[in-house]
Amino acid sequence: MRNNTLWYIVLISLTAGLGSLAVGNFSLPLSNGNDTDQFEYVGYFFGKNLTLWPFPHLNLFNNQSFYPYGINQVFLDWGFERDYWYSLCYRLFDGAGPYLQFYYVYSLLVAAVGTFTLIVPRFGQPKALMLSLIVSVFNFYALWKFPEHMNICVDHWTVLCMVATYRILLDVVDRKTISLSQWLVWIWLHFEVLGQELGYVAGFALTLTTLTVPVLAVLLVQRFPVPGRWPILIRDYVRDQWGRQAGLIIGCILLIVLSAWLYLPLTLQVALTAWQFDFGIVPELRAWSHPLRLLIPHLPGIHSYALPYQQWLKDSFESYGQGSPGLYLVMLAGVGWWQIRRRVALWLPLVTMLVLCLLYHPVLLPTLKVFPWFSFNRHGGRSSLIIPVLLGLLALSVAWPRKLLGQIGLVVLLGLLGAEWYTGYRMRLFIPVDLASQSLLRYCAVVKQQPGVAVLDWPFCTIGADGVGAKEGLCPYYDRQNAVFTFRRFYDKRAVGQYFGRLHPDQIRPFLRDGWPRLLTPGYAFTAQDWQFLDSFLHTNKFAGINLYPDLLTPPQVAQFYQRYGRPIAETRFPAAGRVVFIPIHRKR
Repeated sequence: MRNNTLWYIVLISLTAGLGSLAVGNFSLPLSNGNDTDQFEYVGYFFGKNLTLWPFPHLNLFNNQSFYPYGINQVFLDWGFERDYWYSLCYRLFDGAGPYLQFYYVYSLLVAAVGTFTLIVPRFGQPKALMLSLIVSVFNFYALWKFPEHMNICVDHWTVLCMVATYRILLDVVDRKTISLSQWLVWIWLHFEVLGQELGYVAGFALTLTTLTVPVLAVLLVQRFPVPGRWPILIRDYVRDQWGRQAGLIIGCILLIVLSAWLYLPLTLQVALTAWQFDFGIVPELRAWSHPLRLLIPHLPGIHSYALPYQQWLKDSFESYGQGSPGLYLVMLAGVGWWQIRRRVALWLPLVTMLVLCLLYHPVLLPTLKVFPWFSFNRHGGRSSLIIPVLLGLLALSVAWPRKLLGQIGLVVLLGLLGAEWYTGYRMRLFIPVDLASQSLLRYCAVVKQQPGVAVLDWPFCTIGADGVGAKEGLCPYYDRQNAVFTFRRFYDKRAVGQYFGRLHPDQIRPFLRDGWPRLLTPGYAFTAQDWQFLDSFLHTNKFAGINLYPDLLTPPQVAQFYQRYGRPIAETRFPAAGRVVFIPIHRKR
């Protein structure tokens, strides 16, 4: 450890410094009126609906949104560690704050420091340092996902689980003795990954383990070919390890128990609940990423945003760096694979997983869906998150060439590495992080003080990312309003509309039954009967008031709301949605 102290200082300083520069602002809560707001909201909902004893359990069916009808909230974008973090901070600091910015930097640090710790004993400090940076601050796909898709870009435990799996495989291939604490840490990491996004992120670690375990089993059987002796060998091994590191073993077991208690019950609850829904009647999103994106470098004039690759490749492009871990890394991984090509057991799980990820199409070639944890994976490009990990592990095997030509080639690759790191990271610094304004927070504080249990956004938005609710007319202004429900994390009242990553047609039936699509039709003029329905709806269900969006309504519509319910008492601008005014309705008797 002493020999590594300076390396840790350098790594932590680089990761924290570069990560903080990418985040940019730690002063206020995140908010851009779209997906960025979703993840703070999930943390808020999580804290409001979590029961910890005797084991963590969520109140998933309630009417805190889709009020007053109620809905099963299982299809929120869960990331249980992130949600524990946010909900704890929300309670400690009495409301919303810039908690997820700090959580993201923490995630980068855990990925970098943990990777270095796992790799340095086998490959030395320089390689460990480079891999640690590749899987953290220079994973450009993940870096550009913050904060818009924070569920995808936070991957630290998944990274460490994959790295630890490779380290176990490497030690078994090399016939090295693996300590019991190392096995236990590997097991612990599999519980920790359950604290990350379930539908995409956590599944990658579980996939590599699934592909690696059969290889490990074959290698161990070859090493210990007499099954009858296994109980004796295991007994002697455990006794020896207990004598060497009893305290460390106990600590690892306690960590496993704690992580299993925190995450396993919630994972089972969400998974079993989600699998009860049949989405066969909902058309699958055909979002895929062309494998040739692997060759797109992060260089001026030819990076992901510089040229119309989507037009040429005919795939689904979601964000910068999709499918493009860096040309330098692809080439280093190719060299590394060539140098260990005869050690098939060492690269087979990595290459198999890489092929499954690159070829994945959610409809035409659903390779990843052979694993149950990818049941709801609808975007092939999101495998880009872990491609740098797979390629980086292959690149670890690159040895310094003996011949001059090889040395020159490797120096050129390292130069390409520097150029791509500089280009991709420098571009990311020009992307500002959107925050909630002070005006928005003051507005929400006024709303929070009003008597009543709910607020009606008018118009409201009820929709799923799978399209359910769109054609039915329940979200006429999707681009501007899909996140307005999330602002209730600031004023702590129930909401009528909500956006979900997935929504089942059965879940919107109450809205269709009560005729909301007609009332939400842009420009629609309410009849006397419509006003009576709205009056009854608001008063019967004890609404505090209305968030009215004047820019989305015609002047006569706005005038009718003012005439019927009174003048607004607060005004601000919500990101994307624009101007919003609050009309309290408790004055109307």
